[in-house]
Amino acid sequence: MKPALTFRVSLFGIGVLLFASSAVPVLAWQESVAALGTEVSRVFGVAQHSVVRVRVRNNSVDAVGSGFFIDASGTVVTLAELVGQGQEIRVESESGSLPAELVGQDSRSGLALLRTHPGRPTSFLPIASGKEPPPGAFVVGVGYPFNLSASPIVGVVLGSDRQFQDRLFCVSHLRVDVTVSPGELGAPLLNLQGSVVGVVMAVVNEGRWAYALPGKATERIIADVREYGRVRYAWAGVGVARVGDDRTQSPVIVTRLFPNSSAKESGLQEGDRLERINGKPIHRLSDVVDASFYASVGEPMKVAVSRNGKTKHFSLRAGERPSDNTGGAPGAPAVTVDTSAAQPVTAPPVQKTVGGGPN
Repeated sequence: MKPALTFRVSLFGIGVLLFASSAVPVLAWQESVAALGTEVSRVFGVAQHSVVRVRVRNNSVDAVGSGFFIDASGTVVTLAELVGQGQEIRVESESGSLPAELVGQDSRSGLALLRTHPGRPTSFLPIASGKEPPPGAFVVGVGYPFNLSASPIVGVVLGSDRQFQDRLFCVSHLRVDVTVSPGELGAPLLNLQGSVVGVVMAVVNEGRWAYALPGKATERIIADVREYGRVRYAWAGVGVARVGDDRTQSPVIVTRLFPNSSAKESGLQEGDRLERINGKPIHRLSDVVDASFYASVGEPMKVAVSRNGKTKHFSLRAGERPSDNTGGAPGAPAVTVDTSAAQPVTAPPVQKTVGGGPN
């Protein structure tokens, strides 16, 4: 007999349901909960066949995490931190264990791509490349907790953050109310249509909620690693800073035009107020980072600024950021952001530790 499905729902998610139930009859609320359970069972039943445990051996010590197939040829997405220094990598799924080799990794985003050689086509998960799920949306995660079989995780999207305390993300991450156990970092988060909307990258507050790299950003990383074996981050040679608090809609000002860059000859001036990058409105620094994250090397960046009360438009050709550029660390955004004005937050730090060894 097939065992009954159990799943974990966060306290916040239950609270949402309970709050909503106060305005509807008890029977209707019970039917809503039953319907959600049916949806979770359906999504998990399909996705579990595409999710894997990634086991990495380094100096006789095992570390474990989760990952998932993204094509029928056995390509796996997982965490760079997990596999980066591994001497032996194996991918374990319901169909058995396979050796894996590292295709490429990106320390900035934290993703890595593995290649396996399965005997038959693997089931895989599609990645949602459209809009990110809004706050309040339900997501279903699938991972390998501890040394157990694949299990579903149910949670609610709380919002989107570019920064947690003093840790800056390469692009805004989804903040999700899910309980993440050891071994589940690297797990996919899916919408109710079964598409990946995020990859669990870090946990906060002892695993009671998490940050996930959005699906669109995941696709961008995968495409570069597949083609180049690494991620090529664009750089246009523009330095910007905010005026005021980045948690509000504060002006973002051009503060520097780096020498030997397309920005220097573009017509931009220090003191210009950014309005748009590639059509994306700029209201805060996080908007700059998100817009420039998706900029392609060799392609023009369309920039609109306000100067003396008038809007001016410029086109900058983004090059690949050189490793010794004085604008910041390799892989930084196409537009260099000054975050020195950010205020520290006195909350528990992000915990990003993959499970070590069999649990």
